[in-house]
Amino acid sequence: MKRANGTGSIVKLPGSRRRPWAVKIPYHTHRGRVRQRYLSYHARASEAQAALDEWCRTHTAPETEVSDYTLQQVYDLWSAREYSRLGKASVMSHKASWNRVSVLASKKMRRITIDDLQEIIDQDERDGLSQSSINNDKSLMAALFRFAMERDIILKDYSQFVRLPSVGTKYDKGALTDLQLKQLERIADAGNLWAGSVLILCYTGFRITELLTLTRFSYHADGDYLQGGMKTAAGRNRLVPVHPKIRSYLSAWLSKGGDYIICEDTGAPVTANAYRTRFRELMEQIGAAGATPHWCRHTFATRLHQAGADELAIKRMMGHSDKDVTDHYTHVDLDYLRRELCKVA
Repeated sequence: MKRANGTGSIVKLPGSRRRPWAVKIPYHTHRGRVRQRYLSYHARASEAQAALDEWCRTHTAPETEVSDYTLQQVYDLWSAREYSRLGKASVMSHKASWNRVSVLASKKMRRITIDDLQEIIDQDERDGLSQSSINNDKSLMAALFRFAMERDIILKDYSQFVRLPSVGTKYDKGALTDLQLKQLERIADAGNLWAGSVLILCYTGFRITELLTLTRFSYHADGDYLQGGMKTAAGRNRLVPVHPKIRSYLSAWLSKGGDYIICEDTGAPVTANAYRTRFRELMEQIGAAGATPHWCRHTFATRLHQAGADELAIKRMMGHSDKDVTDHYTHVDLDYLRRELCKVA
């Protein structure tokens, strides 16, 4: 009788051998494919059968496991293979998309429907994400489903049926007022770390994804500055001095001891969607309903301009490209940037 897939096999090897009966068992390659390897060799078929039965009692057959793979398991296999081949910007883009797609992480891949995928895209639109961010989410879905199809984890690629919206400009370029910033300070000083994180956005000019990907190593205590950023050559790994206004809020976040500066109480990283939820609640408290995290970046730029900060310093701290802005920042820049930043009260 033919054995079930994934439960191994017994073969008799050719030639004159003392132990011709071989036991073969399945395993996964680093690319997720199922292959077979020899487990043991035996003089009699009955001995080989006993060895295989013992192995089956203590192992779950990979073929069965594959059909039950969750989206998280597929992502782990896929990213382990692909991230080593991709550039840093592409990896960061995929990781940002995974923060949103991972709402389905625990669901079995073969149980994910077109409606599950479409809901993620629809939520992206409701959250005001840009067209490029939404497109990136669908691209990640397509990559994961293609990877799963190639390995017989699923039989149908539902990602190809996802419909993309056509969205306009990503952000309404509003800015928080001085009164609203004072309200945030009062909330933050009362112990609300999330209000402090919004002020960090307003005094650094980081985008929401840039803030959430800052690790504890992104803060350099010796020079009291943050280093991070993405999206453009001028924006990647830029230096932003810590304004005195946000030093206590930054210290409070760092004291949580997470790998990322902004983290959950468990130390886990905060997803963009989770952050936006908390952000909206705070904006409602200060009378800025409808504001988006990008308002903080616009607030940063607006207040620097109003304070008379040097245009080159503003571009450097925001990561805007300029013919006079080099790709690499030296520590000599810090005093200059800090002086210009502190023109903002």
